[in-house]
Amino acid sequence: MQKFLWLFFVMGSLNVDAQVFIENKTQHRFAQTYIGLNVQTVPASGRLVWDNQSQSFPTHILPRLTIGGLHFWGKLDFNMNIPLGVLADDNLTEEGTLAFNTGADLSVRYYPWRLKYDRLRPFVGVSFNTMQLSLGDAVQGERIEGFITSSFLAGLAFAHRGWQISTEWMFMPQNARDFYSDRQQKHRFKLPQSYFSVGLIKYFDFTLGEEKSKQSGRTKAIEEQLLAQGKLNSFSLGIAPNGSYFTSAPTFSGNIESLPRHKGSFNWEFGLGYLFHKAKLHAGLTYRNYSSNSLSYNLEHVIRREALSLEVFKFLWDYHGFVPFLGASLSAERWATGLFEDDVQQGDTQRSRIFSPGFIFGWDILPSPLETWVLRTNLRYYPFQRIQDIDGKRSRVDQFEFNFIQFVFYPSRWINVRRAKRAH
Repeated sequence: MQKFLWLFFVMGSLNVDAQVFIENKTQHRFAQTYIGLNVQTVPASGRLVWDNQSQSFPTHILPRLTIGGLHFWGKLDFNMNIPLGVLADDNLTEEGTLAFNTGADLSVRYYPWRLKYDRLRPFVGVSFNTMQLSLGDAVQGERIEGFITSSFLAGLAFAHRGWQISTEWMFMPQNARDFYSDRQQKHRFKLPQSYFSVGLIKYFDFTLGEEKSKQSGRTKAIEEQLLAQGKLNSFSLGIAPNGSYFTSAPTFSGNIESLPRHKGSFNWEFGLGYLFHKAKLHAGLTYRNYSSNSLSYNLEHVIRREALSLEVFKFLWDYHGFVPFLGASLSAERWATGLFEDDVQQGDTQRSRIFSPGFIFGWDILPSPLETWVLRTNLRYYPFQRIQDIDGKRSRVDQFEFNFIQFVFYPSRWINVRRAKRAH
């Protein structure tokens, strides 16, 4: 927590006192990055039913780190919220506990009236959330299930000299879920529907300094020189937190029917590639390694995945520094599955090796054609993935992967651009 607070105040020292996109709509004013903190409050609500008992979810208070960016000159806001902890009463009975965590989320806000300093502005939007519920006791163990939910957003924002305070109401219309109170009994319960938050963010900008160089023609001259020398091509290094979601997953029946469906996993992604500047192509390798665990009252089903993917994509156009791309991915993958009861493995580990074709699409935020590092958003989809599961049966494990912000660095371009700028 202290590290996040330190990062927040360090970023806060980077002043963006003027709303530069009000003055002019250029690609260097297209987006402003921000970091901040907010507190989400979930009032006591909803209903959980088990063993002929009924219990409302207790009040939750969650401090969260916010990372995001304001795009399209003050009209569209993409952000990610990461919980830093949770304050709640987990006691259900003297023996049992309930734990509910709203988890991380990805949100999109739209401002009908462009965000301006010293003006109160309403916004609407949508949010995609990860939530987790666990129920159990010391005797039968614990059941943990994650949910991917979608919600509507509405709120108000007020900005002043690089800072912004906002209040937000998040409403989840489809809140009914199934949950097992033991290995046999399944109940219908309702998650809380309303979530309220208050947040403070600080804007900062790394790109505006490039605008003067472009307007003077210096950027264009350096680009043409390096392009003629073939020095805008470059190796790339990438790293990003990555979310992998099972659009298809193994199903369970019989005495293991209470095991939750595998939903997804968060992991780190590492990339190595090469940029062909003139052709607007990028080719490279991406590595991910993660596990997904399904847990229900001393039963556990484990899936592990290791993927090395060859990816080629083409940048389609450049809209004031917003650069979408589309391409193909061929993934060499190793999977393993196993079933455990009371920490004892049941049967053998089932292993699979597959080559899986997929699609990759996303966008770069590119302030300058001479940029030596970029922020990239990647989305991948791998349909028709099949692996060997418990009892030797085949199961679908199709994957949708999403990383909100990938940091991509071009080392050879960094060297060449620095040299050219010194020469000019």
